[in-house]
Amino acid sequence: MQVVEWTAGMSVGSDTLDGHHRMIIDCLNRLGPLIGQSGRDDEIRDVLATLEEFVLVHFSEEEQQMRAAGYPDWRAHKDLHDRMYDVVFALKSDVEHGRVPEAEKLRTLLNDWLVSHILGEDRKYVPFLENPHPESKQVWERSNGRRY
Repeated sequence: MQVVEWTAGMSVGSDTLDGHHRMIIDCLNRLGPLIGQSGRDDEIRDVLATLEEFVLVHFSEEEQQMRAAGYPDWRAHKDLHDRMYDVVFALKSDVEHGRVPEAEKLRTLLNDWLVSHILGEDRKYVPFLENPHPESKQVWERSNGRRY
């Protein structure tokens, strides 16, 4: 499997979200060499558990930041996240049930999706993070009791 390397062009301008993206990429890069090797099931499960955790944390944080910034397509973006989580969950389930060939296919899909998602979909909300819509930010702060 091709190793994905983080580049400055993948940045969405948020240290938090960029850090999450790096961690997800790291998990996928660690997973690649493990798939298909006998006796590595525990390591694979550990990496997948970490990946699942980071995906959940990242998606939640990214969706909060999009809403707070007034990004109008955040619901469609959330739908993409929901589908992606289903892929991660299916990957984890396959490995837990010994279906490694399917896991290889899903892992490749994850890598492809991650890069295209960061470079395509995530780049769409960058202008909103850089320049949040003031009214959306105020509504978000009132409804969540937060100050940014």
